[in-house]
Amino acid sequence: MKGLPSEMFRSYRQLATKKPELLWDGYLNTLREIENSPAKYKGKPVEFLYQPFFLTEAQWKDLETITGKMLELTKKVIDHYLEFPEFRRYFGFDPLMEKLILKEPGYSYWIPMTRIDVFYHFDGFFQFCEINTDGSSGMTECRELQQIIRSSPALTALPLNDEAIEEGEFFDSWVQAFLSNYREYSNGNETPNIAIVDWFQAEVPSEFMEFQKAFQKADCRTKIVDVRDLTYREGRLQAGDFCVDAVYRRLVSWEVVERYPETRALVDAYLAGDVCVIGPLRSQIPHNKRFFAVLHQESATDFLSTEDRRFIKEHIPYTAILNRNNPDRWKEWAENKDQYIIKPEDLYASSGVCAGRDYHPDEWEKLLAEAAEKDYLIQKYCQVLRMPMLMFQNGRPIFEEQQYLMGCFLYNENFQGPYIRTGRKSIIGSVVECYTVPAYKIRETE
Repeated sequence: MKGLPSEMFRSYRQLATKKPELLWDGYLNTLREIENSPAKYKGKPVEFLYQPFFLTEAQWKDLETITGKMLELTKKVIDHYLEFPEFRRYFGFDPLMEKLILKEPGYSYWIPMTRIDVFYHFDGFFQFCEINTDGSSGMTECRELQQIIRSSPALTALPLNDEAIEEGEFFDSWVQAFLSNYREYSNGNETPNIAIVDWFQAEVPSEFMEFQKAFQKADCRTKIVDVRDLTYREGRLQAGDFCVDAVYRRLVSWEVVERYPETRALVDAYLAGDVCVIGPLRSQIPHNKRFFAVLHQESATDFLSTEDRRFIKEHIPYTAILNRNNPDRWKEWAENKDQYIIKPEDLYASSGVCAGRDYHPDEWEKLLAEAAEKDYLIQKYCQVLRMPMLMFQNGRPIFEEQQYLMGCFLYNENFQGPYIRTGRKSIIGSVVECYTVPAYKIRETE
């Protein structure tokens, strides 16, 4: 089966053919367990496929290597932003955002948490989709699906030794990375009071509560806090009578600035150096989708090496600010709609992302014109590999070709594992269609 990353995919398809009832029962049991688990998105159980995604040790290592290279490139750009004021204009940040970015966080890792989304082909080709920093999510559904499906027939009925299966870990490892950064900031070994901070419209996401449990297991007093409930007086950031030593920031950077002064307590404490905020606001540089557009402006990035430029050209899709300033480029974008997508500069969960191939030419031109009046980017459509993924039709297993996207988590620049989503549409995202599948590293055995 050309293009499949592991022979275990072949074994799984054979299992579905020979024992369809076994997999159907396994799926129903998994569905019930997921419904009773913290794997929720906006209060509802996450959509998933009863399809393990098998990666060899070499492929796992490859994901670690390529995301590490992307992170090194990112750090070069942040360095240049911090040192050269004239370079900052390419990002167009608000003065408050720039001030927050320039603030030294007090520890070494400028991007302590990131999820780098990559379209990974198993012939060695790959393209990056985007970089998520503050607000990165998906860890809970990764963990729950990995654990539940690992003990189900999807894996137990395969010719696999349990010791040969490994999976990513996303909670205790984050606690250790977080505490390492705090200890560097505080120059001590004390256990901090931690606030997990975001802007809450309704109920608190289950993932926040799972991280709270992980911090508490490490003996850290931890509270989940709406940023509007923070106060800052006499050098102390507080949530009621809870004194905050360190903030796990899930609040995305643009909301910190856009919702100011409602975020003033956090902003003032951070700028004064009176609280450790992880991650720092300078992670907004790669988090903003304009980052890829800046990388493709050679006149702006003449500080990068020839090898960096080759990496950008081969692995980062062409991205540009969407406007009418260049008639030739506008003509190219309009006439070759199937080759492009448009996306907002700083939203998430695929909000506002549109693929030209989903629209009639007249609709696409209208969409471009409307988006050009807003903060939008245009990007070359990535070469996305499709794979047969297991679904069920009236209780019978069928395999449908689906695109897949690997979100690679790195904590303090260490690869933790992938968060894999699939879909049959042009865009993989919760606003269109998105299924989570559990990833497993299959170790070679003698």
